[in-house]
Amino acid sequence: HMGQKFQPEDARNWMRLHFWAARETGLHDEHPDFMDYYERFIGHFVSIYSSKSPPFTRESARWSADPENLQRYHQAGNRMDILGKNIDQELLLLPAEERSYTGSRHDNPLWPYNREALR
Repeated sequence: HMGQKFQPEDARNWMRLHFWAARETGLHDEHPDFMDYYERFIGHFVSIYSSKSPPFTRESARWSADPENLQRYHQAGNRMDILGKNIDQELLLLPAEERSYTGSRHDNPLWPYNREALR
């Protein structure tokens, strides 16, 4: 529909599929330093479309690593288990250190703008 904004569940769906594709091409295993950078880039980039989505970037990367998630996705007719869920409740399911997003202009920016390693 014309004029509908990109919703957090759309962004999460996109990130999960995107990281899954990166895994299938071997990027996570063969280029972990690049993937650290890339996950941070996606965490920044997705904020343009949905300001509530950056905290879910690392969760999306983890989701893509579990073959059971991919199997459930296919069994559900290629529909994600996050569709229709309350974003604020979903946020509470993340590790505490992943729930906040400051943006890049904050005086003390959090991930993805800080320099702490993901792993």
